[in-house]
Amino acid sequence: MKHKNWIIGIGIAAILLLSACNVTTGTPNSDEKTYKLKVGYLQANGAPLADIAVDEGFFEKEHLKVELIPFSASTDGLNALQSKKIDIGLTFGTSGPLAFISQGSDFDIIGGHMEGGHPIVVKEGNKSKYKSLQDYKGKKIGTVRLGTPDIVFKAALQESGINIEKDVTFIDFKSVTAVLEAVASGKVDVGVSGTGHLSKAEKIGLTPVLWSNDINPKHVCCRVTVRGASTEEQAVAYKKFLKGLIQAERIKLESPEKALKATKVHFKLDDKTVNEIVNEPHLHNTADPNKKEVVKMWEQMKNLGYVKNGEKIDINKHFNLSFYEQALNELIKEHPNDDYYKKQLENYKKQNT
Repeated sequence: MKHKNWIIGIGIAAILLLSACNVTTGTPNSDEKTYKLKVGYLQANGAPLADIAVDEGFFEKEHLKVELIPFSASTDGLNALQSKKIDIGLTFGTSGPLAFISQGSDFDIIGGHMEGGHPIVVKEGNKSKYKSLQDYKGKKIGTVRLGTPDIVFKAALQESGINIEKDVTFIDFKSVTAVLEAVASGKVDVGVSGTGHLSKAEKIGLTPVLWSNDINPKHVCCRVTVRGASTEEQAVAYKKFLKGLIQAERIKLESPEKALKATKVHFKLDDKTVNEIVNEPHLHNTADPNKKEVVKMWEQMKNLGYVKNGEKIDINKHFNLSFYEQALNELIKEHPNDDYYKKQLENYKKQNT
């Protein structure tokens, strides 16, 4: 009888020890601190990498609780970031955060989310008229001023020798939908469109003649943006967030169907349209900050007159690349035999140093 009680005692002690250490395969340590982030995103663009990270449990594994908050306009989202209503701006473009920085906002870029994916559209019957950038001379072009494709396209025209004040006529619209309608009605000849609008354009008789990737294959779009002064707790949370995005980037690259599954819950649209928004071949999702391309866009904005105090601002002071680098190094350490993350580190060094 004593022997039986001794065995029971040993068993209970073992159970208590395992519970205290939380030694359970795949189960997070309940004693570890849980970090929380409010992440804003532009509703039209969605938040594919964050959605995948949530769906795959990458944030949960890092003890990170992410609340995704949609905004209908980038300006509203960036104002919310500035007023501390959210912690991160995820898909508010690149030009938007840079414009806020030019006006004195203390923002830092810590990662990336989207590159490329913006079509330049015309009426289907006029497609053959546009073979090179020189063919846009004399044309009326509809655009959403200060949007990423607006800057990429105007900069490309300038670099090709076209005077954007004299050789072409740009007409500003408040939305991409309004741009598309203006092309369809003949108010303008060309429309600078955006990601997620291809089906809409094709339904009204428009077609792409050029993609922003054709102009600049590596141009950046949405950047992960935070306020400049970070607490120690925020710094840890930002690193964990980027760690989730890096892993999600791989999932999207290797399994587009998982990206569709993870993101469609946020869109009240059919699968075909959501797939276009998320998996359009010209659109690339990457968490890399790509500082070199961001600085390039900053210079383009200055040349276009979008930045008034550019010479007084050191844009290099508005990056914090340490969170992304830490996240990558942790993934390399956790997966020492996986070359994927090592290649991402090599790419990071090329694009940011």
